Amino acid sequence: MGELMLRTDGEQVLFNVFEAMKRHDDDPECFHIEVVDEVIEDVFKVETHSPPLERVLVNSIDDLEKEWEREIDICLKKLNACRVDENPKCEDIFE
Repeated sequence: MGELMLRTDGEQVLFNVFEAMKRHDDDPECFHIEVVDEVIEDVFKVETHSPPLERVLVNSIDDLEKEWEREIDICLKKLNACRVDENPKCEDIFE
């Protein structure tokens, strides 16, 4: 009785509330909870969908793929321009 259980990330901490109340004047910093870091982390997770390194790598790969697609298109156009007719028309000029 008089116990407070806190569970987070698979860890469990058990506080004896009555013992804490007996020592409430010892150190005011002991009873201070810092939530600013948690709020900043939550906002950061919402605003950034992926880590910066991941964004750089993905974007650079996308840019490379666009460049490769342009080069492939150029090669295909050159190949099509040099295409040999499969049914050549030949005329005998000595007739």
